[in-house]
Amino acid sequence: MARIVKRSLFVLAALALVVGLAALALVSCATVETTARGAPTRLRVPLLVGDAAFPVFVGDRDGVVLPGFLDGPIVRRDGDGAWSATWFCEDRVHRARGTAPVLRIECAGRRHDFELADPAVPAAIGPMPARLVVLSDLEGNLAFLERALVRLGVVGAAGDWVYGAGQLVVLGDSVDRGRNVFGVLWRLHDLAAQAQRAGGAVHVVLGNHEQYMLRTNPSRAHAEHIYALNRMGGYARAFAQDTVIGHWLRQQPVALKLGPVLFVHGGIGPQVAGTGLSIEQLNAAMRGYWTRPVGTRARSAPLDAVLAPTGVTQYRGYFRAMEGRYPQATDAEVARVLRHFQAGTIVVAHTLVEKIRRLHGGRVIAVDVNSDEARAEVLTFVDGHARIVDLGIPRDLRHDDGRALREFSLGDAADRRLLTRAYRDTRRLVTLPYPY
Repeated sequence: MARIVKRSLFVLAALALVVGLAALALVSCATVETTARGAPTRLRVPLLVGDAAFPVFVGDRDGVVLPGFLDGPIVRRDGDGAWSATWFCEDRVHRARGTAPVLRIECAGRRHDFELADPAVPAAIGPMPARLVVLSDLEGNLAFLERALVRLGVVGAAGDWVYGAGQLVVLGDSVDRGRNVFGVLWRLHDLAAQAQRAGGAVHVVLGNHEQYMLRTNPSRAHAEHIYALNRMGGYARAFAQDTVIGHWLRQQPVALKLGPVLFVHGGIGPQVAGTGLSIEQLNAAMRGYWTRPVGTRARSAPLDAVLAPTGVTQYRGYFRAMEGRYPQATDAEVARVLRHFQAGTIVVAHTLVEKIRRLHGGRVIAVDVNSDEARAEVLTFVDGHARIVDLGIPRDLRHDDGRALREFSLGDAADRRLLTRAYRDTRRLVTLPYPY
């Protein structure tokens, strides 16, 4: 018996050695797929038929130049009222400390000013303003945001708020996919402060992608954004609670009601309405979630109402059924949801539509047109009446600078770090609790 056990152990050890050597051989023949400028996107490992591609969420190799690209700043407040800032400009990281209320950065021949004081978060329930603009699913697309704000008359030629007492609703998913995530967030942060001083407001409603980002899930982030964040200390630290943007985002709501109109990123299904939770309770559940460490967030009805597949940031039931999760909502169910919140209309994003659409007898307005195939439309409200504006500005999502391949080398310390950290990051993502 002992001899059989020894032989079995020997065979297993030999198999493990063979598998290990084979894996080593495959990795030694791997290539790294990068953006055209060299930021890693995927590790491609050859197989007998084709190859396997593994996403890469790391990359700190020197020598990658991203012309004109400013990422950050990541600003942390110190206990004594001072702050420290880190930003990436084109090919290197810069740092500064100070006490001034505005951080001024020069990058690629342009000056950027960042107001560091957090604007107050507007009330999540209020009257419908005389003028309101709704944007959604910006996904790091700063160029589109800037053009749209000017075209809609929200900002002037110099980029400052000129909308007076008007209000702007940004209905979730301002982050991920595009590389200018920090650019979009700082722009909204600054506009919120300007609007507040002018008697207006900027409402930044959280979507599922803000939740992914704040939970340090980079699986939908742009490779060059990830590269810059890794140069600055890592994805997890970039939006931490102690940063200006990280703290500000965690204060934002998941549900908003202006006059008789509800605004949420995904939708509100009968499951959420059936809990009896109010808008204030939904927002309190989201804010409370950020204060508790991962692993200590026990399942609860309020958190399910925000974060579960039927939650307000994930729900798609106005458009279709989700097999095994929920049926498509009926007109009667939508009417009951609205009665619960004493609303007449609900505006949602999250689910792509080819144009801004009215659904369920006009009770639902779908506004996610973040596609080059969709019409360039924007929902506005004038004196409480919904109007669809033909913006005439494309999202320009097809723009792609191409991809490149380079050899992977186990003899290169940066590539070894890429391999080990990619493995560690993948394991961490797999172990993230779902839905929260």
